[in-house]
Amino acid sequence: MTLEIKNGDVLELIKLQKNESVDLIVTSPPYVDVVNYGSGIENHTGENYVNWLLSLFVEVERVLKTSGSFILNINDKCENGYRNIVIFDLISRSAKETNLKFYDFYVWHKKSCIPNSSAKRLRHTTEYLFHFCKDSKKMKFYMDRILVPSVSGGKKQKICRQNQNADGIQCNIYREISMPTKARPDNVMRFRTAGASRANTIKHPAPFHKELPAYFVNLLTDENDLVIDTFSGIGTTGEACKDLNRNYIGYELNEIYTAFSRKRLNIQPANTIEKNDIRSAA
Repeated sequence: MTLEIKNGDVLELIKLQKNESVDLIVTSPPYVDVVNYGSGIENHTGENYVNWLLSLFVEVERVLKTSGSFILNINDKCENGYRNIVIFDLISRSAKETNLKFYDFYVWHKKSCIPNSSAKRLRHTTEYLFHFCKDSKKMKFYMDRILVPSVSGGKKQKICRQNQNADGIQCNIYREISMPTKARPDNVMRFRTAGASRANTIKHPAPFHKELPAYFVNLLTDENDLVIDTFSGIGTTGEACKDLNRNYIGYELNEIYTAFSRKRLNIQPANTIEKNDIRSAA
């Protein structure tokens, strides 16, 4: 298993990745001009934000295997009293301007999140999780790993089938069948909020909890597959990969986050490794 955090601009770093070499990309990009991720790091807005992410989408499609998936955690915001539609513009344009296929979407219900302050809005406790792929037929997807206990609990139930006799009188036919013990989960995923993560001692402004990337790493990849987080932050996706025995590469522009996540994952910085290699060779 290999764990690596690369410091730099994601659009430059991802160009170094080989074609069709990645099994899963799961990430959460900077939200639309909402959070400050450090001095010198640009907050993209409006159409510029969509153009910026679409340029990443093109590279994601290039490096992703035919069996791979791309999970994008993103959220919108209110602006001048209305919901900003930039995220939906991104999804629409991605279908028209890239070869990535919009496979599905999921809803992250954030447990114990801080409610919005507007008295004229319902309590906002969700974020979007968009699922892209290249080929839905070849895409890895292990449903058996995420099945949940069924409501019936595996007990037998009587099933009624309505019928009519020759006189047109309804007569119900009952039969008893065994119900499954496991069922498919719904598309609302109830992960804890980042505030519940004790790992965020550096106080990153918008990390997700390890439960989120771990869910998709488990669902969409095999052991020793390669997972990339294009906006690695404090290395949460990397920690999930470490737990599940997947190879991991994280791209992160903020040097402080990079150093923190390397320490968190016990990764030796690349320049230190090179120096050690030189000493060993000598």
